Amino acid sequence: MDDDTDIFDINPEEVWLEREAIAGFRVWHIIASVVGILLCLMIMVCCCIRFRIPRTKQEIEADYLRKQITKKFREKLQQIKNSEMDDMDLQKVCVHIQNEYLNLQASVESMNEKQNVKFKI
Repeated sequence: MDDDTDIFDINPEEVWLEREAIAGFRVWHIIASVVGILLCLMIMVCCCIRFRIPRTKQEIEADYLRKQITKKFREKLQQIKNSEMDDMDLQKVCVHIQNEYLNLQASVESMNEKQNVKFKI
């Protein structure tokens, strides 16, 4: 046989790869597509999405405190009027919230002194 015709001879063990399976696609087309899609999903999950499990108790506690602080900060930001927000930046907002906190703390302390009861903020 000629070397050129050997290329086109199909090995009987690999005939199933060349059979048409779905909508004119061959079995190897479907296998390659599924493997490609799975590879893309694995790359997206492993590389693009950041998974991080805190390793120590201190990191877990620090994450919890950060979440609590940001939650309270968001709540305080919601209380600021829209008209006041037009001319504010982050530093002014922090000062505004800090002043509110100090005023609240002073009023609680004065109430504690009057009633002789101890409350904490």
